[in-house]
Amino acid sequence: MKDTRTLYELLGVRREATATEIRTGYRLELDALEALRATLPKQDFDDRVQLLRVAYTTLNDPISRAGYDADLDAAAKAAAAGYGSGALATIGGPSAGTRADALGLRADALALRADALMARADIGAASARPDGLFSDWPPGMARLLGYALLVALLIGVSMGVSRCSTKSARAQIEAREAQERRASEQAALQDYYQTHGVRPANRAEMEMLEAERRRRENLERQTSVDNQRAEEQQRRIDEENRRRGDETTREVQRAMAEQAEEQQRLKFEAEQLALEISLTNNEYDRKRLQLRLKQLKERMNTP
Repeated sequence: MKDTRTLYELLGVRREATATEIRTGYRLELDALEALRATLPKQDFDDRVQLLRVAYTTLNDPISRAGYDADLDAAAKAAAAGYGSGALATIGGPSAGTRADALGLRADALALRADALMARADIGAASARPDGLFSDWPPGMARLLGYALLVALLIGVSMGVSRCSTKSARAQIEAREAQERRASEQAALQDYYQTHGVRPANRAEMEMLEAERRRRENLERQTSVDNQRAEEQQRRIDEENRRRGDETTREVQRAMAEQAEEQQRLKFEAEQLALEISLTNNEYDRKRLQLRLKQLKERMNTP
């Protein structure tokens, strides 16, 4: 969308403004733009300053101002007749791109200055050097040469503007990439601080701290695994000792039970022998039974 402002309107002055009013308007607009510096991107601010400078240098020079006024009149007539506007008649609004407006106005202003320089050169040549190198040329040929020089000047200016624009675009891309890298690094550092409670100075220090933290985690993990293995091995040893102890206890208890049972059997057998001895009348059988009872008692007293 175009806001159709002229260079006069850009400086906030009338078309009939004096040189002092144009200078004052330029200063006021520059101060107002300076007050907005903090709220504007740097490139946008620089481009707007460039627009104001082009407007001031164009209108401050009487000859370039006269050329600009002629373009305004031609643009007004063309607009009334239904044709496009002339050079430097209006500037683009925000959607047209401040950068493109600044470059276009600079090229057109240089063209007006070239016309002014040619006009001054023609005046100076006519008054000071009537017998110059091209004084005997027909006026049409001299004018054609002047136009050729003007075209060469405009081509050089256009190439310079294009080269500057390309360099500026490349510088903007590199600056944007550097800014994105810094933003990414700051976000990573902040995440590391929130996660681990340590604020590294830069990405290299963060990577070093992260490597050290991982080394400690691996060491702690390996230590934990070794401790678990040692505990598991000790648990197996304790279980084996307990199993053997239980088995030994059972064997002892079984042996004691067998011994008690054997004592009970021997005791019963001794009682039977004593009864037989008391009932026998045969001396030989009595002695034999007594000997057997003695042996039995010895077995009972043997642990």
